[in-house]
Amino acid sequence: MEFLTAVVPLLASNLAHMRQELQTVYGLHVELGRLQNSVSMIQAVLSEAQENEQSRNAVKHLLPELSQAAYEANDALDDVATEWQRCQLIKYASVRNFLAPVNPKREKFKREMGIRLREIENRLSYIASRCPLHNLHSGSPRLYGYQTTSLSPPRLLGREFDKQKLKELLIPLNEVTGSGVSVIPIFGMPGVGKTTLAQLVCNDESVKDHFELRLWVNVSRDFDLVRIMSTIIEFIDGFQCDLVTLSDLQNEITKKLSGKRCLLVLDDVWQESQEWERLKSFLYSADEGSKILVTTKSEQVAAFMATNSPPYHLEGLSRDDCWSLICQYAFARDPTATFALEGYRILAVSKCKGFPLAAIALGQRLFREADRSKWGAILRSNSSPLPLSSGLSGADGSIMDAFSLSYQNFPQYLKSCLAYFSMIPKGSEFEKDFIIQLWMAQSFIQTRGDEQVEDIANDYFDSLVQSSFLQYSRFDHKSHQHRYMVQDVFHECARCIAAEECSNMEPGLDLHVAASLRHLSVNYEQFAASFPWFQGHSYLYEEVYKCKGLQSLLLIGNSTNGPTMVVPDDLAKKLSSLRTLMLTNLCLNQLPESIGDLKHLRCLQLQNTSIKRLPESVSYLYNLQTLGLRNCYRLKELPKDTRNLLNLRHLDLHLDQNSRVSLAPEDTNTSGELRCMPPEIGSLTHLRTLPRFIVSTRPECGLSQLRYLNNLRGELAIERLDLVFGVGEAVEANLSSKEHIHRLELTWKYNNLTEAVAQSVGNDSRETILKYLRPHSNLREIGIVGYGGAMFPTWMGDSSFYNLETVQISQTYNCLNLPPLGQLPKLKYLFLKEMHGLKCMDCSLCGKNKTRFPALETLHLENMSGLQEWWGDDDCTLLSLRELRIKNCMALDQLRHKLPSLERLVIEASRNFVGLQDFPELKSLEVKTNDDWIWSSWPVMSLLPSLTLSGLQRRTLPFYVEGLSDFAVRHCSELQHLPKGLTELRELEHLEIENCKRLKYLPVGLRNMNSLTYLEVSDCPGLLCLPTDGFPANLRFLGISNCPELRQQCQGMGDQGWFDLQHGLRVWIDGRLNRHSVRPPMEAQAKEYKRDLVVDKLDYFGERRERWSTARSRSLPKSDLAADPSFPGSSACLERSCNLAANLVPEKALPSPATVEAGSDTSPGAQESVEPSGPVRLREKPNRDLLLLSSWAPLLFAFDIKGSSMALV
Repeated sequence: MEFLTAVVPLLASNLAHMRQELQTVYGLHVELGRLQNSVSMIQAVLSEAQENEQSRNAVKHLLPELSQAAYEANDALDDVATEWQRCQLIKYASVRNFLAPVNPKREKFKREMGIRLREIENRLSYIASRCPLHNLHSGSPRLYGYQTTSLSPPRLLGREFDKQKLKELLIPLNEVTGSGVSVIPIFGMPGVGKTTLAQLVCNDESVKDHFELRLWVNVSRDFDLVRIMSTIIEFIDGFQCDLVTLSDLQNEITKKLSGKRCLLVLDDVWQESQEWERLKSFLYSADEGSKILVTTKSEQVAAFMATNSPPYHLEGLSRDDCWSLICQYAFARDPTATFALEGYRILAVSKCKGFPLAAIALGQRLFREADRSKWGAILRSNSSPLPLSSGLSGADGSIMDAFSLSYQNFPQYLKSCLAYFSMIPKGSEFEKDFIIQLWMAQSFIQTRGDEQVEDIANDYFDSLVQSSFLQYSRFDHKSHQHRYMVQDVFHECARCIAAEECSNMEPGLDLHVAASLRHLSVNYEQFAASFPWFQGHSYLYEEVYKCKGLQSLLLIGNSTNGPTMVVPDDLAKKLSSLRTLMLTNLCLNQLPESIGDLKHLRCLQLQNTSIKRLPESVSYLYNLQTLGLRNCYRLKELPKDTRNLLNLRHLDLHLDQNSRVSLAPEDTNTSGELRCMPPEIGSLTHLRTLPRFIVSTRPECGLSQLRYLNNLRGELAIERLDLVFGVGEAVEANLSSKEHIHRLELTWKYNNLTEAVAQSVGNDSRETILKYLRPHSNLREIGIVGYGGAMFPTWMGDSSFYNLETVQISQTYNCLNLPPLGQLPKLKYLFLKEMHGLKCMDCSLCGKNKTRFPALETLHLENMSGLQEWWGDDDCTLLSLRELRIKNCMALDQLRHKLPSLERLVIEASRNFVGLQDFPELKSLEVKTNDDWIWSSWPVMSLLPSLTLSGLQRRTLPFYVEGLSDFAVRHCSELQHLPKGLTELRELEHLEIENCKRLKYLPVGLRNMNSLTYLEVSDCPGLLCLPTDGFPANLRFLGISNCPELRQQCQGMGDQGWFDLQHGLRVWIDGRLNRHSVRPPMEAQAKEYKRDLVVDKLDYFGERRERWSTARSRSLPKSDLAADPSFPGSSACLERSCNLAANLVPEKALPSPATVEAGSDTSPGAQESVEPSGPVRLREKPNRDLLLLSSWAPLLFAFDIKGSSMALV
C-alpha cells in the first residue's frame, strides 16, 4: 500500500500536466474528466485508509486490483510523454506535425493509446464505485504536510546518569595497571539510545582530553575483521586504507596505536565471534588505560565481550523523561502550555514504552495537529500500519511497536521512500546520492515550486537520519562521499512495510518470488553459486520474469572477477515497466541492443563492471535520469547520440584511482580507457553530475561543451587540456558560472602527439588558457596537474576564494614561480609535487596581505629537484603549520622559516640539507638520508618524543634523545650497534628496527627499560639473539619478521617458559601469533562480577577461542598463579573429558578445605581426602557435565583428570 499511495498522486499529477495533450491528441474529452474524477476518489480513499484502521480494512481487498490499474495507467501516460519527446527529437516542431495523418505509425500509436486509456479509466471507475467509503469528498483528498521544527534538545533527557556512569568506567579514578585494553559493553533493546549515548560520551570534553585517539566502527551483523581493522586505520589516517591481509593490517594498527591511549567504539555488534579475541589482541600495543566501548542489543554478546566490569544495561527512559520529551516537541511553539496535555499524561507515556524515538514521534504528531481538541483521539488511537505479528518478539517486537508510532508521524511520500530500503541488502552501506537517484526513478519525490528535485530528496534523506532510521557509517575517501546504513532492526521494519511489493532475494531462504513484486534485488553471485552455473542463470530470470510489473531490478555482485554475467535479449520485452536497472560489481562485458526498448527506464547503474561499450540503443532511453558508470575502467566510449537523453541529470564517470585532488598525497594517476566525451554533450543542460570531462580536438567534443552545463555539482575533473587549441574554448567553458562545483581538477597530458600542438600554442597561450579557466569562488579544492606554462594566473591566490581549503600542484615542469597562495584565508592543505623548474620559494608565495597562510596546517614538498631555497621574513611565519613533509628535494639546504606550531616533520632524501632549526612544538621527526648533516641537528632532536631514522650509512648511532618515547631505525644497511645509551631511555615505549642487515645484537640491559611496551624487529637476518636477561616487565608486544635466528630462539624461549603470564606478552613471528604468548593478566578475562573463569572460553594460548581437550593439549603451562591477584575467590571450569596433567604449583599450603564438584558418573575412586590441609569432598551434582575446581585465595588447585580418576597435584 505504501508504494500505491505514491503512485496514485503521481498519476493525478501526470494527468493534470498532460491534460492539453490528451484532449488534443487523443480526443479523450469525456474520458479525461471521468478519469480525473476516479483518480481523485481513489486518492481520497487511500488517504482515509492511511489514517483510519477501519477504513484500511474496508478497502484492503481492492488494493491489488487498484495497484495494478494505477501502475498501468502511469505506464500509459509515460508512453505518451516518451512518444511526444521522440517526435520532438526528430524535429516534429509542433503538435500539428505529430497529428499529421501522413504517418501511419503515429496514427496507429494514437489509436491504440486511446483504447488503452479508455480501458484503464473504466477499470478505475469500477474500482472507485466499489469503495465502501461513500462519505468522502472525491475532489479533495486530505493532504498532510510534513512540518519540522529546528528545535534541538538542549540536553540529553534522562541520560545524564548513564552518561556519567559510562564516563566513570572509561576514566576510572584508580586505573588498574597491567590490565590491558578494557572492554565496556552497553546492551539494551534496539532503539533505546545506545548509539546516541555512546556518541555523547565520546564527544564529552573530558573524554576527548583523556584519550589521544577516538575511533568509531559500525560492526552490524557480520564481524568482518578485515573491514573493522581497515576502518580503524582509515579513521586514524583520514584516507583510504589499501591493505588487505590481516598481517599487514595488524602491523599497521600496532604501529599506529603503540603508546597511544585510545577509545575504540564498536557500534551495533550482533553476535559473538571467534575473531573477537584476535581483534582484541591487535589492540594490545595501545597505551595503558585504552578502552573498547561496545554497543549491542544482546546481553549474551555483552557478557562475552566484557572484561573488567559487568556490561552496562541501558534501560528505557523513565515515565517522567518520556513525558518531558513529548512535551518538548509537542509544545515547541509554546513551552509554557504543557498543562493542555496534562490530562493525557499517563496515556501518552504508556504509548512510548520507554523509547526516545517513540516519544519524539508522538510529540511531533501532536505538534502538527493545531486543534488540541483532537489530541485525545490521537493518543487513544491503536491503529498500526505495520504487521506487528510478523514473528518478531521480545526486544525486536518492542522496537517495532515504537517504530510504528514513529512511522505514523511520517508523511505519505516519506513512507514510500522508507519502504524502498527493504530492497537494499541488509547491512550494506550506501551513499546519499545513490539512494536519492533510486527514489527519483520511482517518482517518490514530490515537487515544491521551482526547487530542484534532488534538493527536496536531500531533505527526505536527512529526515530519515534525524528519525534514527538511517545511521551514518563512515566517509569513503575514494568517492569523497559519506556513507550510511540502515540498522538491521529498522531494515526488518521496512521489510514488514513493503513485504508484498518489495523483496531482497537471499540464497538459502526462499528462492521464489511473488508475481505481485514491484521491486527486487538479488545478490547475483551468491544466487548463481546456489546452482550449477547455467541452471542458476536460467532459474533466476525464470523467477524474475514472473513479475510482469517489476519496476526495480537490482542485480548486485561482489567483484568483476566473478562469473560472467549475461543480460538476456528478452529482458526488455519481459520487464517492460522497469524504471530502475542496476547491474553492479559484476563481470558484465556488454548489454544487448534491446536495452533501448526499456522506455520507462530512469536509472541505469553499471558501476564496477567490465563493460567496454554501451549499445547505441541506450540513446533511445528518453526518460533516463541517471547513468552510473563509476569505476568502469574498461569503458572506451559512450553512445554517439547521448545528446538525445535530454532528461539525464547524473552521468557518473568517476574513477576512484583517478582522483588527484585529495588529502592523501599518495593518490595514483591511473585513468580509464575513455578518450573523449560524446558529441554535443553540452545540450544536456539538466546534468548535475559529471565528475569527468575529457577534452577532444573535435569541436563537438571540445571544452566549449561545458558552456551551458551550469547545474553541475560536486566534483569536476577536466582531462586532456593539452588538446585545447585556443583561448576561446577556455572562455566558452564558463567555469566561473559553475557555482556548485566544489572540487576541480585541471589536467594536461603531454606526449609526442600533443607536444606539436603545445608548441604551436606556446607558453603565453597556455597561461592565458589557465587564466580563463577561473572557477567560481565557492571552490573548496583544486588540483593543477601537468600544466605547461611558466606562470600561474593571479586568480589562484585571490583572497576572494574564501572557501578554498586544498591546493595541489604537480608535474608543472616549466613553472618558475608560485601564485600568492598565502592570501587564501582558509587554505589548510598545500601539496607541491614535481615542480622541477621552481628554484626558490620566497615571500612572493605568501602574498601581500597582513596575515599570510592564516590556516595552513599541512605542507608537502615532493620531488622538487630544482628547489634550492625556501626562505621568508618575519611576516612569512607559518603560524598554523603542523605537518611538513620534504621528499626528494635534493638541492634544498635548510629551512629558514619560523614554524612555531610544527608538530611533525618528515625529511626524505634531501642530499644538501645542512641542519634543522629549533621548532618548539616539534613532536615527531622522520629522517631518511645517507648524509651526516643530521648529527649537527642533534641538539634540536634532544627533546623529541618521536624519532624515525632511515637510510643512515653508519655502523653505530652514538647518541640518544633523552625524552624519546617512540624510536624507529629503518634501512640502515651498515648499522651494527644501536646507541649505547638506548637502555637509559626511561620514557621509551615503542622501539622498531627494520631492514638493518648487519645488526647483530640488541643492547644489553633491555630488560631495565620499564616503559617499553612495543618491540618490533623485521628484516634483520644478521641479528643473532635476543637479550639473554629477558624482556622489560611491561612489554606487551614482540614482533619478529624475517629474522631466522631470532625466530628459532624465540620458539625455544617459549618452550622454556620465558614468556611471563602476568605480563601478557604477545609474540608475533612472521605475522603469526606465537602459541606460547598469552593474553594479559587473568583478571582481564575472568568476569569479576561473576567470579568465574570459564576455561572453555579462555584463549589461553592466544589462538582462537577453543576448549582445552585431549586433542589439543596434554598439560597446562607450568606457571605460578598463586601470586596472580585476579584469582582470589575465582573458580575454573574444565570439561570432564579433558586429559590435562595440570602442574600448577602453589606457593602455600591449603589454608582451608576445598570442595570439588563432579558429574554424576564420577567414580568413587576419585573421592579422596587431602592431608594435611583438610578433606576435598566430591559430591554428585546432576545435569552438570563439568568438574568445578574451587580455589582458596590466593591458591588455585588443579587436577589430573583421567577417565574417572582424579588426583590433586
